[in-house]
Amino acid sequence: MDLDRARKNWLTHGAIGSVLFIWGSVASLDGIYRRVMEYHWEVWALELGLGLASTFLGLVLLGSAVRYLVHMDRIAEYADRRARNRSRRSQREMEARQAPKSGKSIRLEPVRREAQ
Repeated sequence: MDLDRARKNWLTHGAIGSVLFIWGSVASLDGIYRRVMEYHWEVWALELGLGLASTFLGLVLLGSAVRYLVHMDRIAEYADRRARNRSRRSQREMEARQAPKSGKSIRLEPVRREAQ
């Protein structure tokens, strides 16, 4: 999954999920109010059922939006990690090119401290 697709899905799922959750909550509360006011049972049952269904569907879509948000974070983290690894690799290659070309390597003598 690429970053653009994850961002598009996050935005659409988040927006639709928010609208459905809010509309479902309002419809459920209105259905409960109609039940208390003793309307015909078909009206409040249908409104309460549709309200609960859309509330739960909104929650599912909001959860999906959170999942895509995590995907976007992981995609950015992996891209940053790949860039750091490429930088380290190129730095090591540059150091290897700058090493002495002769077969001899420079060795430092250990420092000996004289006893006082």
